[in-house]
Amino acid sequence: MQNTMYIALAVLMGIVISIYLPMNSSVSKYIGSTITANVTFFTVALLTSIVIFVIFGEFHSIYNIRNVPVYLYSTGFISAFIVLGMTFLIPYLGARRFFILVVAGQILMAVLVSHFGILESPRDAVTIKKLIGAFLVVFGAYISIS
Repeated sequence: MQNTMYIALAVLMGIVISIYLPMNSSVSKYIGSTITANVTFFTVALLTSIVIFVIFGEFHSIYNIRNVPVYLYSTGFISAFIVLGMTFLIPYLGARRFFILVVAGQILMAVLVSHFGILESPRDAVTIKKLIGAFLVVFGAYISIS
């Protein structure tokens, strides 16, 4: 039951991402700047995160911030780069093509991350079956965008 809930939540997140990224591109059109739209997005995200933390947060966990390896804070840079890139690219590629390419890239990297257990990810060895599946996704993306 719990696994089904997690799967449904992941699908819901995919649906939401497919809506919010084009929304952010629309914000950049209204503002006239992709970078300013990105700043606006992350400002609202920060304020929302603070409210959620205040309501549901485990305040004692704030002391654990010092235990996080410094390189892991690069996720903030990566998030800003991803959202900025999406905001910029969706008007040029369109949402369908953009998401197809993103999923293809995610599949390729997920194979490596899982195989080697990168960043404490559970190891999931590459097999012929998984390589064929990844190839089919990437090939399908190629066919779909051409």
